[in-house]
Amino acid sequence: MGTQKSYSRRKFLADSGKAAALAVTLPNLLSSCHRKERVNLGFIGMGGRAHTLLKHFILIKQVQVTAITDPFRERMEERARWVNDVYAKRMEKGKVKYDKCLTYDTFEDLLANKKIDAVVIATPDHWHVPLSVASIRAGKDVYVEKPLGLTIDQGITLRKLVHKKNAIVQYGTQQRSDKNFWLAVELTLRKKIGNLERIDAWCLGQNSDYVTSKAPEPVPPGFNYDLWLGPAKIAPYNHYRVSREGAWHIYDYAIGFIAGWGAHPLDIAQWGNQADDTSPIEYSGTGSLFPKESLFDTINSWDLHCKYANDVKLHFFSYDRMPDYDASYLKNFTNHGTTFWGSDGWVSVDRSRIEVSNPEWLKLDVPPGEELAYRSTHHQQNFIDCVLSRKQPVSTIDAAVRSDTISHLGDILIRTKADVLKWDPVHEDIVNPSTEMMRLQQRPQRKPYDIIQ
Repeated sequence: MGTQKSYSRRKFLADSGKAAALAVTLPNLLSSCHRKERVNLGFIGMGGRAHTLLKHFILIKQVQVTAITDPFRERMEERARWVNDVYAKRMEKGKVKYDKCLTYDTFEDLLANKKIDAVVIATPDHWHVPLSVASIRAGKDVYVEKPLGLTIDQGITLRKLVHKKNAIVQYGTQQRSDKNFWLAVELTLRKKIGNLERIDAWCLGQNSDYVTSKAPEPVPPGFNYDLWLGPAKIAPYNHYRVSREGAWHIYDYAIGFIAGWGAHPLDIAQWGNQADDTSPIEYSGTGSLFPKESLFDTINSWDLHCKYANDVKLHFFSYDRMPDYDASYLKNFTNHGTTFWGSDGWVSVDRSRIEVSNPEWLKLDVPPGEELAYRSTHHQQNFIDCVLSRKQPVSTIDAAVRSDTISHLGDILIRTKADVLKWDPVHEDIVNPSTEMMRLQQRPQRKPYDIIQ
């Protein structure tokens, strides 16, 4: 199976500019393009998380997995062969007609394919917003993994573009499509626990021991390391750097699990507090980073206290701080979760269970159409349904930016060792900024990958 002919970055950007101009002239063009029954889907990035998503999406009857791109050539071609095998077996049973899944050297090549309606972006974090921006400019809808951007401003830039182009964007906080998380939020919104007073949210701070090796190594054959780095600064190749742990815990590519894992419990906290259009206004607390000799340099432990404008308190902490926290009310707490505390009781949820102070609440039966919280039972199906209907998905870009903001402000607070950080959620600015706080809000983008403008 051959790789498709390269499409130059300059040509791609020029064509994207033309497409943007056309979209202004014909604002309903994007919606009209999707009035059909099948979504041609492209995948940008084919690592572990993307492979899991691929297995979910390929089961959806309205989906045709059309194309894949990845800087690891062998991995890309292996995934494409798997896709073709799946469709070939279905064709033998008379269930599907298909064109072979294409492979592309770069994301520009993939996005230039006008048959592709939407893309799935499950790359290292530093590529999430640039690739989403490029995809929307090319007229595609986007399913993008969490966390969102390397800065708050990156997320805001993407949000503006999404609204301008009327694009459908589903954020990969799939807990919103889980029945237990939905029930916890529904109980909270229905005030079964009384008036909401405070929220606890916790997750892992790191997933592995820190790595000290920074020694340069030869770039392996078939790997486009420059493309993997993309907008990040040049750094010597090291296999730890491009591992999933490196992508999670090196500050050039991520801000660590305070966002990478934190996105999940924070997203649920925001949902239950009806805060998808805002963020806490005050932050205080402490945290630590990996040892200085490590290749990893993100925050790996934290204990943050936040306050919303409606006086609801948020306690956001890493799992290693759990012994300092009274979790005796939980029968089986895990390394991640969200607890809502009200004047009349509590509800706590993670991916293994939901617990409540009053077991009768678990019998809640809400007829379809009477939910207070958006009900989705399958995150990927919800995205495809919305691509076809042009309705908003369960995890919107607005919710993504606002929950992401909490992680970024926590990171800034800890790195600057500030006593308190105050945030204006209306203008989306730090109220009491220091020079160092302002510096940490900037991430220079390396040419020619400086897509975010």
